[in-house]
Amino acid sequence: MGLFRIKEQPHFPEKDRFFFLSPHLLLAHGGLTEPYREHVWVYACINAIAQNISGIPLLFFTGNRQDKKGVDNHPMVRVFESPNPLMAGGQLIEAAFVFMGIYGEAFYLLDRERGNEVPKEIWTFPPTRFREVLDRDTGLVSGWVYQRGATQVPLESHEVIFFRYFNPYHDLRGLSPLAAAQAGVNQDYWASRYNQAFFQNSAIPLGVLEVSGNLDDDEFQRIKAQWSDRHQGVNKAHSIAILEGGTTYKQIGLSQKDMDFLAQRKWNREEIMAVFKVPKGELGIYEDINYATARVQDKVFWQKTLLPKMSNFEATLWTQLFSKIEGGRFWAEFDYSGIDAIQEDFKEKVETGQKLWQMGWPINQINERLDLGMEAVPWGDTWFAPFNLTPVGENISPPEKSIPNPLPYNRAGAAGPFLPPAAPVHLVRGFDGEAYWKTYLSLHTPLEKKFEGKVRRFFFGQRKRQLRRLEENLGRGLTRELAVESLLLNPEVENGLLKKLVWPLYLDIGTAAGQALLAEMGADPELFTLVDSPAMAALENKLIKVVGINDTVREQLRDTLIEGLGKMETTAELMDRVRKVYNFAQSRALTIARTETGQAAGAARDAAMGQMQVVKRRWVTAGDEHVRQSHQMLSGVVVERGQAFPNGCRFPCDPGGPAGEIINCRCVAAPVV
Repeated sequence: MGLFRIKEQPHFPEKDRFFFLSPHLLLAHGGLTEPYREHVWVYACINAIAQNISGIPLLFFTGNRQDKKGVDNHPMVRVFESPNPLMAGGQLIEAAFVFMGIYGEAFYLLDRERGNEVPKEIWTFPPTRFREVLDRDTGLVSGWVYQRGATQVPLESHEVIFFRYFNPYHDLRGLSPLAAAQAGVNQDYWASRYNQAFFQNSAIPLGVLEVSGNLDDDEFQRIKAQWSDRHQGVNKAHSIAILEGGTTYKQIGLSQKDMDFLAQRKWNREEIMAVFKVPKGELGIYEDINYATARVQDKVFWQKTLLPKMSNFEATLWTQLFSKIEGGRFWAEFDYSGIDAIQEDFKEKVETGQKLWQMGWPINQINERLDLGMEAVPWGDTWFAPFNLTPVGENISPPEKSIPNPLPYNRAGAAGPFLPPAAPVHLVRGFDGEAYWKTYLSLHTPLEKKFEGKVRRFFFGQRKRQLRRLEENLGRGLTRELAVESLLLNPEVENGLLKKLVWPLYLDIGTAAGQALLAEMGADPELFTLVDSPAMAALENKLIKVVGINDTVREQLRDTLIEGLGKMETTAELMDRVRKVYNFAQSRALTIARTETGQAAGAARDAAMGQMQVVKRRWVTAGDEHVRQSHQMLSGVVVERGQAFPNGCRFPCDPGGPAGEIINCRCVAAPVV
């Protein structure tokens, strides 16, 4: 090189380079590649959506939407209960909504040969493995290619169900909610990594050790090792530093307070929750939340977030699967009656409907206008005009003759408030039993429907548990040696679940029936309190006896399994026997609901009559061909309160009466004024 001497560049080993690097630069070499696994709020939001929806039973129906019939034993029902060897039906639905939350789309892979065939199995895999195949002429999807590694499997359109969120930037594929939340997710991820690095490397922000002169390699390594040994790590936080030889420490990092760390992370969390539309209460965050606001959040979560997703899921299944099977007369929908958060809306609708009915509006029009979901009734188009109202400016005395009144003993009139009238009113002397029973039916039917939905859901869940227990025990290869009792569910557990289900229903029915009786007689409904009434003891006694519902099913299961085992039937055949038992149990749901609702309401009405000091009662029937003969003979019979009617019942649906007189009874006792 002659006269010129090139100055050598200093050499730093890789470990020494890392000593000078900030944690931000170190973290920049990695990224958030699996947000569902790596980010707590992404996981929590997606999981809250998927698990809540998968916990609602998917029910199957046939016929038409106006006259649908439940289906419990069908190849499609069985494949959705056990879609593949690795999944149960609830897990299949949960997986779909997890994939939708992460990728904005999900795929069901169907094992079948034709589009009108019920699939033998249903599988689901990450959407990233699917690639669409387009038709050259139409540009629409004609099929799919499943690819994993070097393996590629072509799929026809009838072998795939494709779910997706609408994507305005792509004609065919879905848009993930994470795409909109990407900035907030990444920012929160790096903030958490910074926080982790803060505690791993130093209990105070990073700084500089400044010396007055140059250090040789040995001195550099010694100072570096001493500083790390004394100060690195959480357990060495705030330890005393001893600096030598003119060395000083200069802080250059921002403190946690300066960064306002907690506020920033809360903002990121709120942004992620907003994208997924999940309120704080659903994630277990109860700051600034009380019981009332938690209930409102739960209701909003179902109405604004989950129900639209469930509806989209149902529509996709119908379009791509059910509409092509059995002429489109078979479909599935979620059991919305089991969602407690939205039942409050139904209660409010019923109260609104009752007010409209008192104003004279026909039941069928109210049902349609408020979307109550109840069946139309033949008498539901009749208008009832309140008899104590007269046109403005006219002085018309109330007629002396009897006028049919849907609520004969409401002193303020069918449309008026339940308060004593300002002026004397001529009470109706006649009694319209048909109108009275129809009025009672408007209260009884919604309560009965709710009870029926709960019973159906209970049987649905119990059937799944029973089939799972049967499959687990018979899968051990000890089929013939097993005692039948070991194949059945634990009776104490099942009875506990049943009691937990029906007790709130008893309380709701009793309260509604007792308050309605007081309102009917012109008193303030709020004066009736079920807890303080004699009806409470009757309901507690009913709770003890309600386990008979389980006993009946258990006896039927025991008998049929003994018969099947005696015939050396296969596991599949024994499971079919179980399904038949629960099919029959489901058919009894209406009878159970009607009987239980009638008994709870009858006991509460009797207690309310005692509170109002009613002396006599009249037996009122539905007046149709379904009324049993003994009750037809009782129609219009009046007895003193406390005295039994000729059939041995103190009132219709008397829990202490003969079983043949109370099961499926629709009668009601009316106070005699």
